[in-house]
Amino acid sequence: MTEARWEEASVSGDFERELTNRVWADDTFATQVERSPVEALRSMGVEVPAGVKVKVVVQRRDRIYFTILPARAPHAEPETAPLNQMDLWSSKGLFIWLVPVAAKFKLLALRNAARKEGD
Repeated sequence: MTEARWEEASVSGDFERELTNRVWADDTFATQVERSPVEALRSMGVEVPAGVKVKVVVQRRDRIYFTILPARAPHAEPETAPLNQMDLWSSKGLFIWLVPVAAKFKLLALRNAARKEGD
């Protein structure tokens, strides 16, 4: 990514759009972001916070995706807080974050790291 393009994305704060555009434009990067997302994001100047695991799925037109909640013991009490939070941020419906609620602040740190690159 050219410095000018990254600066533009960082100033606008639209990390998701820049990531999406790069995946669409660069087949090598698209493969890397699915196989090694932390390294792919690092190549964009974004450091993933410690302890956060990232999975990027590039949607295919001929597939349906299911996100299954983790199993719990048969007699365990249900979670009192939602496990996952889905966010649509400035993506015009093109990008979805699905994140455990407990990791919400780490996700915000990741997004803020993308913004700081352009400062």
